[in-house]
Amino acid sequence: MPNFDTHVAAAGLTSALGVAVGAILFEWDKTASSLAFVAGLSGGMVPDLDCDTAKPRRLAGIFVGLGCAAMVVGYVSGHGQFLRRPWPAEHVALAALGSFFLFNAIFLELLKSRTKHRGLFHSLATPFLYGGLWGCLAASQGGRTIMAVWFLAVIGVFSHLILDAAKGFSFDPLKIATADLAASTRLWILTALVNFLAFIRLFAL
Repeated sequence: MPNFDTHVAAAGLTSALGVAVGAILFEWDKTASSLAFVAGLSGGMVPDLDCDTAKPRRLAGIFVGLGCAAMVVGYVSGHGQFLRRPWPAEHVALAALGSFFLFNAIFLELLKSRTKHRGLFHSLATPFLYGGLWGCLAASQGGRTIMAVWFLAVIGVFSHLILDAAKGFSFDPLKIATADLAASTRLWILTALVNFLAFIRLFAL
């Protein structure tokens, strides 16, 4: 199957072309174009979150850890009676390190225990779930940005699945579901709900 560098290169090229087309045809601004490119590029790595030894899983763990650490730092650095905030600088640093390692470990353990390689993350629900998540995250940026990030996120994940299918001469990476029908059903329901939230926000703008 294609390796990490191949998937990143394919997702990056696809995203760059998508952004160029969006800027010309739909007049995407710099914010929409930048977010859409990131959504597409990262989408090319998403299916391999189910592989224990893959770089995307390690990178995702790092980003989750950093994000949680940043939120903890923001909270304990603010003023408030609870936990006697703000904390001294050295305590903030310890809280940041502790939360990084804790949430990194929790995230990786959840993926390890709940996924298997080329399972649900390699099904057709994943592109649309990832697109919906990006649409929700970009909700405050306006309808054009929501559509831009949704579209490129979906295309980015599909670039990975199609490469896998082409390299192995198999349509298995493009499966609608897996043998675990209960898990597949839950994934499709979650995908529908997330996209519903993203597009409800779009139509409300």
